[in-house]
Amino acid sequence: MTRSAAIVLVLLILGDVVADHFSLPVPGAALGLLALATAFAIRGGPDRGSEELFDFAAPYFPLFFVPAAVGVVASLDVLSAAWVHVLAAIVVGTTATLLITGLVFQGLLWRIARETAV
Repeated sequence: MTRSAAIVLVLLILGDVVADHFSLPVPGAALGLLALATAFAIRGGPDRGSEELFDFAAPYFPLFFVPAAVGVVASLDVLSAAWVHVLAAIVVGTTATLLITGLVFQGLLWRIARETAV
């Protein structure tokens, strides 16, 4: 598990370095996560150490919402001035997410049904 934690930390740092060096509008953590997902896809899934690391860390993931909630509370004056735009973004984003997720799921179900019928 220590090796896996070190790998995740290195990918996080590399993602930050790449994002800063190329002035990308993407957070370095997202690039590190993409690199980790790519490594898992190439290797056919995570190794045992990675599974143990994520099983250990998963119960603490809700803590990542605390800074976002503090930011919302600290910016209530800005949000109150633009509440219509915020509400529109939430409704449009949620609707798009639900539609895309549903379409992808239906496509996967169709593909599975087609493969099992053959």
